[in-house]
Amino acid sequence: GLSYIHVKRNGMIFACSTARNVSPTTIVEILSTIAKVFKDYCGTLSEEGIRKNFILLYELLDEMLDYGYPQVTQTENLKGFVYNEPIVVEPITNTGNLINPKTASANAVHKPVISSVNVNGRKSGLHDNQKNEIFVDILERLNICFSSNGYILNSTVDGCIQMKSYLAGNPELRLALNEDLIVGRNNSNATYGSVVVDDINFNRVVNLSEFDTARTLSFVPPDGEFVVLNYRMTG
Repeated sequence: GLSYIHVKRNGMIFACSTARNVSPTTIVEILSTIAKVFKDYCGTLSEEGIRKNFILLYELLDEMLDYGYPQVTQTENLKGFVYNEPIVVEPITNTGNLINPKTASANAVHKPVISSVNVNGRKSGLHDNQKNEIFVDILERLNICFSSNGYILNSTVDGCIQMKSYLAGNPELRLALNEDLIVGRNNSNATYGSVVVDDINFNRVVNLSEFDTARTLSFVPPDGEFVVLNYRMTG
């Protein structure tokens, strides 16, 4: 029989069907990657964006899958095979009453990854209306279990450092973390006031040669949105 697997992103369902016995985790990963690539090329993942960029997204899907088998799934590698330009759908903005804000609007990152590419499919320059910039977001999800008396029974924080790059060329970036960062709650080096995380994992592009000594990460950012690292903390 047929198996149907889907993921939900921004209120939209990305689904596939298969008549073979495949790992659900593999299919979920493929669907999540497709949604991510669509967002990278359209700037924002929305119904209007998909409708206006149907030809572009169909072209992407045709390169990503060949008779149902994943082929090219990385944003930067797809650029050499895609020829349609995205139609930018402006998100709803809300400037509020902020005067001279120190941070960029959340909508600033909602734009497609557009740049000229070289023969290797990597970035070689910027369009005239494109800025040389990178966005960094720290996202955390807090889970707390309370007793009937209002006391905290247990708590966890699942977080990540997420980036979206619009940089020209292939520059190496360096990201410095807290020098008092301790990995492992039972680590003997932990002192009062240290930042202690239970576990941490890094993107494959991250160079960890200086992490143990200086808590510094170095990497060449791939095109589009990507997670630099994930971490977990428990109370």
